[in-house]
This record gives sequence, structure tokens and C-alpha cells, in this order.
Amino acid sequence: MSQSLFPAAGHGSLLERELLAEDRCVRVGAIHRMDFHEAIVLTHDKWKHDVAGIPQFSLLLATARDISSEGFDDDEVLLLRVEGSAPLSLESDLLAVREESLRTALSQYDSPSPAVVLDMGLDPFTKNRVSFTGLRCRVLGTFYESIVDGTTRLEFGADVDNFYATSTYRVLKPVGKGLSAVASYIKPAPTKEPVDMVRIGTVRYSSTRRRAQAAGQDDAAVQVNIHDFIGNKTGMFGMTRMGKSNTMKTVVARTQVISQLAVKAGGRPIGQLILDPQGEYANPNQQDGTEIAAIGEDRVVIYRFGGAANASNVRPLGINFFDPGQLDVAKGFVSSSLSESGADYVRAFVNADFAGTPRPGESTKEGYERAARADRGRLMLYGALAKADFMIPTKDPVDTQYPWRAWVSMKDPVADAIERDLPGALFRPARKGRVGVNRDHLVDVCQWFVDRAADGSMVNTDGFNSFVDGDPYKSALPIFSQMNGNRSVSGYTKLKPLAPFHHPDSKSDFRDQIFDDLVDGKIVIVDLHLGPLAVTRRMSEGIASRLMERQTETFTKGVEPPRIQVVLEEAHNLFSNRQFTDELDVWVRMAKESSKLKIGLIYATQEVSGVAHEVLANTKNWVVAHLNNTKELRNLGQFYDFEAFAEAIISQEDRGYVRLKTMSSPYIVPVQIDPYGLELVNEARAAANDPALVPTSAA
Repeated sequence: MSQSLFPAAGHGSLLERELLAEDRCVRVGAIHRMDFHEAIVLTHDKWKHDVAGIPQFSLLLATARDISSEGFDDDEVLLLRVEGSAPLSLESDLLAVREESLRTALSQYDSPSPAVVLDMGLDPFTKNRVSFTGLRCRVLGTFYESIVDGTTRLEFGADVDNFYATSTYRVLKPVGKGLSAVASYIKPAPTKEPVDMVRIGTVRYSSTRRRAQAAGQDDAAVQVNIHDFIGNKTGMFGMTRMGKSNTMKTVVARTQVISQLAVKAGGRPIGQLILDPQGEYANPNQQDGTEIAAIGEDRVVIYRFGGAANASNVRPLGINFFDPGQLDVAKGFVSSSLSESGADYVRAFVNADFAGTPRPGESTKEGYERAARADRGRLMLYGALAKADFMIPTKDPVDTQYPWRAWVSMKDPVADAIERDLPGALFRPARKGRVGVNRDHLVDVCQWFVDRAADGSMVNTDGFNSFVDGDPYKSALPIFSQMNGNRSVSGYTKLKPLAPFHHPDSKSDFRDQIFDDLVDGKIVIVDLHLGPLAVTRRMSEGIASRLMERQTETFTKGVEPPRIQVVLEEAHNLFSNRQFTDELDVWVRMAKESSKLKIGLIYATQEVSGVAHEVLANTKNWVVAHLNNTKELRNLGQFYDFEAFAEAIISQEDRGYVRLKTMSSPYIVPVQIDPYGLELVNEARAAANDPALVPTSAA
């Protein structure tokens, strides 16, 4: 645009460079009427044709110039959004002329052949007058320049502070870099908060893209400040297969870049936890041609049921229930599984001490007796686990050069009796006091104690009564034997659903391993797609609970917790209105406390109405794809001005086509999200100084 059209926004000004330069916008008309909230734009068919159309929701710019004097007020630019059509003052008369012409044309050309052209008999002057139409636009706000600390910057106010009745407001359609500047605009931060702009997609106004593609107007990049997503809540809304996961992967890859750059600058990394119920983050798929794991084995760790011996970054998702060092975790899982029955033996199990850790003030003898009782209770618990089809380890979890044995305190007369009845069942070291029950005889030895206690044949044998009288042993006995006194109970069958949690080679609590990986800035993918729903639910809750515990421990010490991002699918199952009344629920706690604990949440859901209002109200970033019912749209319409897009959201089912509102952006932008692929993977690898990957076809 020439300087004469924009006197105050002349060459060299920020408004000119960013928005009004000749290659950044094209004139499409003028404002016919406006107020503080709405503008009616007068445009023409030729202008619309020349700019490849003006779809609904197009972003337009308007500038004012006083035509009645030499003065002007052109140092600000209004931002408009097309919402629909609007009648013009003389339109009814022109429509009458058009109607009459159509009547005449239809009367003269009554042939049904599609080859017959309907030629309206309008003179050039009338045809030109009919070609003017009105566009109803919402006034989104005002761009203007301000000087802060000697630097000129582009500001945006979400309103207009004045409008003129005597001015000609020229209306322009931003294109190319001008459109990208408008769509990617972020509010200047009041403090020196970090800003890293990254591309997330392109501006897309409509489902039909023929004109935009033909005119080369379909590639205006949309950039976002990736820090908007770090440490804040982000909601991904839309039906299945509408691109929510693709957007999440893009954010994850971009966050990894920022994490690596932070480390290089001497800062702290950002860990990312992805709870993956469908396996779509851990594994490649046809659509992407790659996966998050391709960022690198040193940067991405995958936890899955069973693990994988041939991959250095794939770890077993489970604990070793037969490892005394992981006993507290194992007991927690068992207690949770048994708690549904509410029987008295379950309460006894929950209260029993299977660790045998010495307590302050105990004598040496008291400590030894406590440890001995714990050993005996663990033996019976191990037996119950074996009967529930838990695989018994082959190697000792601490020193793998030795075979696994259940070590238990046992007096010689009892050990002698077992060896007479069950040859080869025990390993008896030269040092007295503890013996090892061999894995192949674990259930047999446990059953031996049950049978001998029942028939009374060992009642006078030194050491037998003390063995079977301890609380840990008694609390585990009903689980092994399925008898509680004279009554049959479910016992070990209740433990069978826990078998997927068990991994005989695990050497520590996987939840702590996950947290340590997150603190190191790794992307941790928990692949849950092979587990039963009940198991994966408990697994997710356990991981989230441990994450909250560890972050809270750090926070309460007055130390800033590590920065961690959590990616959640099916959020309507986690943040429902009903569930949000439970203050002890781990997801509720995470939603309420995530900000102070430096936990960013990226959650996806098909149902806006299924997420508690408290979560929605604190969601900073909104990515809205296709929703298929008006109930969800009504709930969505309560936030920002998504209500204006309701009709388009319910009717347009294009994958990756979203309406985007980020924390730093002052308005909603319609975006076609870029597909996640090798380019993003290589960007993350480059930030870590790793070599780029090449497409398989080029390898």
C-alpha cells in the first residue's frame, strides 16, 4: 500500500511493516456502518474475486481517514472478523431489479439442458450496483504502536476507544506474511517472561479451500509461544480422529526443543509424561510415518507391560512383587485389590508389618523378632502370589548371580521336618537362623505349614508355634488358603487382576524410575494399550500419585519443583463434575495444584461437558476440533467467543482443522494444524545435537 493511503502508518512504521505493507494486505472495501462491537463492510464481487474470496471468519483490517479535512486519525488499525452477511440500505431495491431480471431470463430460456446459460438482462451500471454486498463483522480490537523503554512495539486492545461517523474506513484483507502476523500475534508480556515462537499450522478459514489454494493463500503460518503450554493447562477438544493427538505430539516435540535449549543455557530441563492408553504415542503409525520415540533413545523412555529386552529405552511397566525392597509398593497394590471386599482379614493385612524395619527405641532382640515375623508373613504372601499365577523370579533381585529364594527365619527343628517331607525345598547356609525356600517349592512349603497347623502334628516342635503365630503370617494366611477361620473367602483369586503389574526382572519401583526420568528432562511414554482397563486405571493413578508426592515433597522444602508436563487422554473420565467433589482423588488434586507444583497439563476429551467447570475455567490454551452435538457447543460457548464458531465446529469434520486460543493470543484463530512428522523429530534431535533421521525411502 502506498504511504498516501496510510499517512500516519507510513513507510518504516511498525504498523506498516507488520500489517499494511503492499505485499501484506489487499483492499476489499470500506466500512459502511459501525459501532463499538460490530462493523458492516461494503464490498464488491470483483474485489472478492481478486482476493480469492472472503470466507466466513476471515480476519480483516480497517483504517480510518477523515475525508472532510486535512486531518487524519490513521495511526491505528482495527481488527475485524467476518461473521456473516448484512443487508445494505438500497439492497431491497436492487434485489427487486435482480428478481425481475431472473423472471425474464427464466421465461425466455425454458430449456432444461444444463448447457443453456441463464443470461440475465442487466445493464452494466445496474449489474455493478447489484455486485455490492454487505459483510457483518465483529470488531475484535485495535492494533496500535506504543513505545516502552525506548522500543516501539505493536500493541492490541480488545476493543475500540473511538469511531468516526465522517471517516472512510478502508478495509483490507491480510494475506501472506501480513495474515501470518495477525494470526500469530501475541500480547507483549508485562514482565520478562520467555517467548519462543514456533509454527503450529496455517490459517484456515473454511472447509472448502479451492480458492485459497489456487491463489496461494493457504500457507500463512500460525506461530504460538510454546511457553504458553509449559506449566499451564491446555485442553484439546474434539471427536475421535480429528487430530487431537497430532496436536499433542507437535507440542511435545516443540517442548523438547525448548528443554534442550534450556539445558544448553544452564537452565533446568522439562520432563514430559505421556499416559498412552491407545499406544499411539509409543508406536509409529501410517499417518505420521514416525513416532515420538524417534526423537532418540537417550531422550525418550517407554514403559510398557513386559518391556522389551532388545530396546535400551523400553522398560518393564511393573514391580517385582517378590522383591523385599519393593514390598511396600506391592502391599499397596494388594491392599487396593482386596479392599473392595471389606472383610476383617483384609483389614488385618493392611495393618500388618511385612517390612520388619527396626523401630526407634526397640532392643536388638525386639528388632530381630519383628524382622522374623515379617519374613514369615512375606513367605505366605509370596505363596499366595504364586497361586495367583504371578511368575516367580529366577534370580535374586539384589545379586543376580544367586537364584531367587524366599528367605525366612526358621529354627532347625522346623527346617529338618520340612526337608524330611519335602526334599530339596530348602537352602540352608552354614550360618544358622535363616533359610531360603527354593522357588520350585514355594507353594509346597506354604501349604506344609497350613497342613501341619491344621493337624497339630508340629505343635510341640521348637519354633513352629512362633512361626505361625505372628500377625503378618496370620494376615496373609487367608489370602493363601482361601479360608478365614471356618469361612471360605476369595483370597488369592482377588490378586489375579494384579498380575500385569508384576515383572520378575524389575529392580525398583517403576514410579520412582519414571519420576527420575522426568527430572532428567526425558519424554516418558507409559504404554497402557495392552493392559486391562481396570489395571491401566490403577496404574495411571499410581503414577500420578507418586508424581504429586515427589513434587509436593520438593515444594514444601521451599525448593522450586522440576518442570514437568503431563499429557492425558480421555480427560472426561478424570476431571468429571462428579469426580471433582472428591478432594482425595489424585486427578482432582493434580488439576487444582498443578500450577504451584510446576506441572503443566495437556488433556484431551471428546466432551467439554464431561470436564468439571473448575478445570475448564483454569484452562489457558484451547484447541477445538469438530464436535458433533449442540450440548457440547453450548458448554464450549461459555468460554471466550467460541459461540461464534459453533455452527462451523459442528458441521466441519476436517481432520486437524481447529479453532485455537492460546494464553498469549488475544483472539481465536482458525488453524489447520501441521501433521506431526520427521521434520519435527529432526528439529528435536538437532536441539540435542543428535544426527537427523532420513526418510525410509531415502535411506
